[in-house]
Amino acid sequence: MANVISSKIADFVARFPPFNALEKEEIKHLSEEAEVLYFKKGQFVFKQNQKAKPFIYFLKEGQVLLREEAGQENKLIDVCDEGELFGVRAMLTGNPYVFEAYCEEESLVYAFPLSIFKPIVESNNKVSLFFASGLASGQKPDHFNNMALHQESGKITDFLSWQKPLEELSTPLLLIPSETSIKSAALKMTAKATDGIVVVDEAGKALGIVTDTDFRKKIASGVFHIDDPVSKIMSVNLISRNIGFPLAEYLLTMLKNNIKHLLITQENDIVGILNQQTLFSQLQFNPFSILYSIESAESVEKLCMHRNKVDYFLRYYLEQNIHTSVISKLITTVNDALIQKAINFALAELNEKKHYQPDVPFAWISLGSEGREEQLLKTDQDNALIFGEVSAPQLNYVKEYFLQLARRVNDILFQAGFAYCPANMMAGNPEWCLSISEWKNRFKGWIHSPEKEALLLSTIFFDYRYVSGDQQLVKKLNTFLKSEVQANKIFLNFLAKNATKNPAPLSFFKNLVVERSGAHKEEFDLKARALMPLTDIARVLCLEAGNIEIKNTVERYRFLANEDVSRKELYLQAAQAYEFLIHFRALEGIRNSDSGRFIIINQITKFDRQVLRNSFEPIYLLQQMIELKFQLSYFS
Repeated sequence: MANVISSKIADFVARFPPFNALEKEEIKHLSEEAEVLYFKKGQFVFKQNQKAKPFIYFLKEGQVLLREEAGQENKLIDVCDEGELFGVRAMLTGNPYVFEAYCEEESLVYAFPLSIFKPIVESNNKVSLFFASGLASGQKPDHFNNMALHQESGKITDFLSWQKPLEELSTPLLLIPSETSIKSAALKMTAKATDGIVVVDEAGKALGIVTDTDFRKKIASGVFHIDDPVSKIMSVNLISRNIGFPLAEYLLTMLKNNIKHLLITQENDIVGILNQQTLFSQLQFNPFSILYSIESAESVEKLCMHRNKVDYFLRYYLEQNIHTSVISKLITTVNDALIQKAINFALAELNEKKHYQPDVPFAWISLGSEGREEQLLKTDQDNALIFGEVSAPQLNYVKEYFLQLARRVNDILFQAGFAYCPANMMAGNPEWCLSISEWKNRFKGWIHSPEKEALLLSTIFFDYRYVSGDQQLVKKLNTFLKSEVQANKIFLNFLAKNATKNPAPLSFFKNLVVERSGAHKEEFDLKARALMPLTDIARVLCLEAGNIEIKNTVERYRFLANEDVSRKELYLQAAQAYEFLIHFRALEGIRNSDSGRFIIINQITKFDRQVLRNSFEPIYLLQQMIELKFQLSYFS
């Protein structure tokens, strides 16, 4: 009987990754030692912070939710379906479970002993890469991650460095009371041979941190005296993370919060400071040398040269299946630094030509895919400029100055490889270089008169994102738009109708719908058929929910999943599908030296065609949903 059960286990798991990369004898051995576990709905396979069990789990039947305790609520991290592994983090790190595994349905689970499974992971390059591909952001191994099994195995050590947990800090911890003098703090810092101090209150609670940079900028410049309390020069924007997470997660936290130091804790106790330099020294193939080169570039030519280096690590990260959210954040950070540096160069050039900058605030905003932080490849520019209110006599001079500034920035971005927008949707166009009141009127016109052109422009401009300058201008526009959209909800019906203009990407017979004429005949339009519908639907649903701030499509779907529990699974599927499609397009673009938009179906593998089909399912369901939600049958 035992042989029959183990044989059935082996036959079943062999259909799924990473087991399909194992030898038959390895699967047989695993199956003979597996335990079969049954759970009723509402039971837990394991709980958060529970000591790791000596098993990795495989879901045979049912559904398991991976959730993180967040105060009174549980935050859904992932949904495990048939054929998926969970408990991966604990297996690789040996740490307690960071999530709970809750059975949403009656579930049958295979438990494979780590004593047998872990040596296989360590000895089999394909299996190692499979687990690396899903760990960076806590994502489950799934059919999108199977791409990892097709990659070269020679660079696994490089790739796994992103997944290595932070186990200890190399620099000693130094806690200093807030009333300590700057001079005394500096001496203690030197004696301890550390580059950071944690400033604490009487109860030992962290108030801020002081680094070498603070001493250089605030003491050497004469802003403060060495006898002043150290609290005068501390940075108070404290972000903390617990020790033990993969290095990539600390990197993402730094990027998202635009900081260079993280406070590291363990069970609420401060254990030290993690800085970017230490982090990067542990991350092989580090892209941030490029970022620093961009920020310190002394000429436009060097600026463009440094930006072009990004293409090398982009291909590497894509082919090694680094999680898309990590890659897009890296690329956005580099592009934003490029834009900021281009603005600085342009301002200096105008000043040299005696075109003096008016005392008027301005903000540079990115639009479209760059606004959504989704521009992995160098595509054409989409940007605009907002400037503050000015009196009528000043308007012509102020607008002309900012137009000259914007055109020079557009030229520098062109030199760096970003093509001019064919539709001229750039800040150097007088149509898109406007005062804050003019921008409000422009958006108001689109909302109140949602004609075809207005809807097209709305799909581009509603994805604006602040990049540089006075952020208050962008916040004012956010507040205005939120009010306007809520007061004119009929606009959302038209926007929803526009989101369904492209039919589902699969035909009745589940074939990919290709172009029937034109330059791309018999090719699949990945942007129009798949990416745009998902982008447009996420945008209109977030606007309806009153969220104007989130621009990224994946983040929009995750927001919607938290807002609407009844459709949570659909929204999470849509987020996952979108991440895969962005990744797939970028890889195709790099391999074919184009935008990756049009796919020649007979040139991609059967595996890729199947994964594409799987990722299209949420599009059809979402289009059906908004048809009903916004009663689109009544709108022509």
